[in-house]
Amino acid sequence: MAKNLLIEIGTEELPSSSMYEAVSNFRKIIEENLKNSRLKFSDVKVAVTPRRIVAFVRELSENQENSEKIISGPPKKISFDSACKPTGAAEGFARSLKVNVSDLVEVDTEKGIYLAYKIIEEGKAAGKVLPDLVKDSILALTFAKQMTWGDYSVRFARPIRWIAALFGGKVLDFEIENIKSSEYTYGLRNSGCGPIKIPACSTIEEYYKFLEEKADIILDGEKRKQIILDKISAIEEKKWNKKLKVIIDEGLLAEVINLVETPNVLVGTFPEQYLYLPKDILIKAIQHHQRYFAVIDENGKVTRDFIVVQNGIEDEKGEIVKGNERVLRARLNDAKFFYEEDRKHSFDDWIKKLKGVIFYSGIGTLYDKACRLEMICTMIVNDFLKKNELIGQRTRESAADISIDNLKRAAMICKCDLVTNLVVEFPELQGLVGREYAKEKGEAADVSESVFEHYLPRFANDILPLTVTGAILSIADKFDTISGMFLTGNMPSGSQDPFALRRKAAGIMLTCLDKGFDMDLGIAAEFCIELYTDKFSFNDLNKDELILSIVDFISARYRSRLEKNGRRADIFDAIIITGCRSITELDKRYNALEKYILEGNDITALSEPLTRCKNIIKGKETGPVIPSLLSSDEEISLFGQLTAREDKFNELILQNNYSEALLLLSGFADFVNLFFDKVLVMDENETIRRNRINLVKKCTELYLRVADFSKIA
Repeated sequence: MAKNLLIEIGTEELPSSSMYEAVSNFRKIIEENLKNSRLKFSDVKVAVTPRRIVAFVRELSENQENSEKIISGPPKKISFDSACKPTGAAEGFARSLKVNVSDLVEVDTEKGIYLAYKIIEEGKAAGKVLPDLVKDSILALTFAKQMTWGDYSVRFARPIRWIAALFGGKVLDFEIENIKSSEYTYGLRNSGCGPIKIPACSTIEEYYKFLEEKADIILDGEKRKQIILDKISAIEEKKWNKKLKVIIDEGLLAEVINLVETPNVLVGTFPEQYLYLPKDILIKAIQHHQRYFAVIDENGKVTRDFIVVQNGIEDEKGEIVKGNERVLRARLNDAKFFYEEDRKHSFDDWIKKLKGVIFYSGIGTLYDKACRLEMICTMIVNDFLKKNELIGQRTRESAADISIDNLKRAAMICKCDLVTNLVVEFPELQGLVGREYAKEKGEAADVSESVFEHYLPRFANDILPLTVTGAILSIADKFDTISGMFLTGNMPSGSQDPFALRRKAAGIMLTCLDKGFDMDLGIAAEFCIELYTDKFSFNDLNKDELILSIVDFISARYRSRLEKNGRRADIFDAIIITGCRSITELDKRYNALEKYILEGNDITALSEPLTRCKNIIKGKETGPVIPSLLSSDEEISLFGQLTAREDKFNELILQNNYSEALLLLSGFADFVNLFFDKVLVMDENETIRRNRINLVKKCTELYLRVADFSKIA
């Protein structure tokens, strides 16, 4: 009979980031430990609030499965004589195990049939195994940022205050740093209620209901979210008659959900004098540090109202609102002061300041970076963008619409807001402040917008640059940073990525796809590296290896995206191995090949002939095909088909019609296979042999224009 396991780790208030880590990691740890302990279960669910991490294992078996251990002995052929009597080898093996020869069994291995002894270990009761298993699972839960507390050695995201662990409603006894497991949970910190006994629950949803009714805790994060949204909607309707609207920032909402166990929504106001601050700056100041929601009117203007989400406490006297108003007023007062100070300065002043700010040790200042960005942006336009091609699908822009002067101006001033008073005090406003100041000081619209957009995307699922100018500057900035960090040996390693280079590489990949920029990553990387090496010295620099590393690093973001979406990575591997260095080109090939396979086409029509071709030319020097040396009908036919299909293939590739190109290649298989079946490539005559190898090489090259199909299973 199966029972349910409930684990609750009570803590001090967890950071939002730690809560996300707990949901993902704790489930994996428990699943792995249960499987390793031979305990069957239906599923594991994990839920979190700021003060508790809860895991619920449904239908966990009461006993471990028996384990079977096989001890191998001598080969059967030397274990018995011709009369089938045990030899000394069999008897010696049995004696070493203190068993009879009759207790031994035969096992079939790769090396033949061997004698063996099978040991069956009966499984223990789950109740005896689980205390240590649960304790080990808790101790195995790690976070990006951990701490110790008191005199204890255990490291956790925040101090652990209680542990509940019940199997079938009964306590599993263990202890972590003087905290004994129990059958009790606790309510809100300031509720005044003591320990609350946990009943046996058949599902995690039952535990949700119990906590809500008995402890006033909303364990389900989705329900906390809905409560917040419902209360905000009620305020908009009843208090403001739908004339005002709360700006629901999804990132902020996700964070606020993880700040409360029982949400309560309150309304505060701030003095009108702060409304003259630029809208984006004002909203960000309200949202970022205080985690408040800004409110706008019917015309989209920010109002004096703001929304506070508190932890389940009714504010009958209005003291909580007053406290939050006081905190926000101080924050806005700082923003107002720094904004007014900044308005006394020009971009020329800030550009001079950039010369005194180190970008990174050994690779210059932010001013040096701005100068590099000017050149990288110009290179991107001149080398990779076709003048009349529509590249801004959302803004209907073409490369011909790009002003190089405006692009270079945006490159020079895009980092200026980093030295403004407002961004020094409020780093989260970078980009927003730069855009606002550029507008105020009369910069062109595309320049102002690019100053903000060049930071995009800032995080997963963030928006991408809308303007083409912003997209170019965004790619240039990220390419420059990646190149500089690789030159100085700061490549990401494992989970360590202090300069967020993976995010920057993903930004390049996504922006190229969004805008259709057909950039050769290798050429771009080489250009960026040379801008550094022209001015700075680097020890033991192998430029070719570094270029390849950067190209692989950026391309790998495309592979990660495929894996995240459950798509085939082997198709990516087959394309990238051919030397494809353009993300958009990679994407076109991938989509066509994936479609080809999903439509039920036989991949062996592409992989089999290519494999045969590769096997022939491996390690051999090749040259041009001499048609007059072709003699057999099959090789003449193959060369004719190759020539005819090559012209059509090139035409299809120019049209980006990889789907038709794949069908063209698949129809080529019969001619290649017939050639190999009927013609001896390795002819005794060296001249004929070389010519046939050259023909095979040309066939190989045609296939590899799309992918190395032999790599696709």
